[in-house]
Formats: sequence, C-alpha cells, structure tokens
Amino acid sequence: MIEARKIEVSIGGSKLLNGVNLTVQPGTFTAIAGPNGAGKSTLLKILSHELTTYQGEVRINKVAAASYTVAQLSAVRAVLPQHTHVQFPFTVKQIVEMGCQHFKSTSRYNNELLAEVMALTGITDWANRNYLTLSGGEQQRVQLTRVLAQVWDLKSYPRYVLLDEPTSSLDIAQQQLIFSLVKQACDRNIGVLAIVHDLNQAVQFADHLYFMRNGTVVAQGESKKVFTKPIIEETFCCRVNVYHDPCTDCPYLVPERTTLSTLKTEAV
Repeated sequence: MIEARKIEVSIGGSKLLNGVNLTVQPGTFTAIAGPNGAGKSTLLKILSHELTTYQGEVRINKVAAASYTVAQLSAVRAVLPQHTHVQFPFTVKQIVEMGCQHFKSTSRYNNELLAEVMALTGITDWANRNYLTLSGGEQQRVQLTRVLAQVWDLKSYPRYVLLDEPTSSLDIAQQQLIFSLVKQACDRNIGVLAIVHDLNQAVQFADHLYFMRNGTVVAQGESKKVFTKPIIEETFCCRVNVYHDPCTDCPYLVPERTTLSTLKTEAV
C-alpha cells in the first residue's frame, strides 16, 4: 500500500498541507475531493515522489519512497497529471508505448500488452493517428492508456495509478468510461488514487473517499458513509442536499441555489 503520514508542506510562510495522513490500498479506488486550493494536487505530487520537499513520511509497499530509483518508481506507480503537453507528432501507439519503456521484456510481449490495454480503452483504431490531431478528450484517453500500460503487467507486488482530475476535459459518457476503466484496474492488484471534482461520480465509483480543505483532511472513510450533508457543506462551504437513489441506495447531492453574497458569507 501507499502510506502517507503527517505530511506538511509550507511555501512562503503558508502551509499547503498540515499533518495529512492518507492510505491507498491495492485493489481499491480511493478518491480525494475538496475545493480549489485545498492541497489535493500538492499531496498527489508528494505521493508520486514528484515533490520531495516536505515533512513527514511516504512509504510505497512498506519501503520509503525516497529509497526508490526512478526506474523502480516507474515499475510501481504511474501518474496522470492534470495536463500533459506533447509538441511532436507522435502516433497514438508511440504515446502509449512510452508507458512500457521500463519493461525488460520482448517487443512481442510489449505489443501484446499494448494491444490489450488499447482495446480496453477503445483506442485501437487510433493507433496510427497523429496524437496532435486528436481532441482534448481523445488525448486524455490516450494518456490514460499510457498510464495503465505502465502498470498493467501482472506482478507479485501491488502497483498504483495516481490521477489528477482525469475527467476534467471529458463529456459525461467519457467520464463514466474512464472511471469504469480505472475501477477495473483494481482487479489487477492495482491501487487507484484520483483527485475528483464531481462528487456524484466519486461516490459512485470510489471505495474510499477523502475530503480535504485548507491543507487538512476534513473526513475520510468508506465513500457512502462519509458522503453526508454536514461533511460536504463543511468541506465546500456550500449548501447541498443529499439524496439516495431508490434503486441502488447510492447517495448523490444536489447543490442548493444560492446568491453570490451568500457564498461570500459562507466562505468566511
């Protein structure tokens, strides 16, 4: 598992994270939700070992994250940032192949793995297309395919996928597809951690849910148990109503209509 303990980050005298504890279990989908500036992306960068200037401890599969080499990290975790910039006209297949660069296996094996993951995400027919000609949503699907390919190979140890707002540029159908795919990845002993803004999708797909505000964890636990009106309103300073689907008993929220003056008052 990934374990983060007492994580603190300060920049310019301001604390971006203050004593955050978080666990990502293999085989589970964990989501982090919170308002802008809550520290979510900073925490994800620490968990992925992209950001190394922090106080506290991060362990991946019981080993300190700082002890991993770059190659070892590539084999144990894959990261999808909010934005991925590509300036050269790579084909879609070439982009996905970048996720397999750390493998020490035959090209035939890699091609079989790539074919499996590309079929899973529905981009097989795009293999020879110029990546730069794709829409933003299509590019996001390709990047997710690359990330899944990086850890898709079955191993004796758990692997992890860390996603920073993976559905931000996608329509509702594509959002559902992406979350279904990462949920399916959990069946391969992969732990998934995603920063999400759509709370209804978070509770629908995630096994575990963290709510963050001002660099701290407001609440965390089994998604359906912490998806409550008091916790959501405390986290977002926004009035909501929480209902339950009569068929699935899955909770969902509907924000209350409010005025700008009310929002300003509640945010204080």
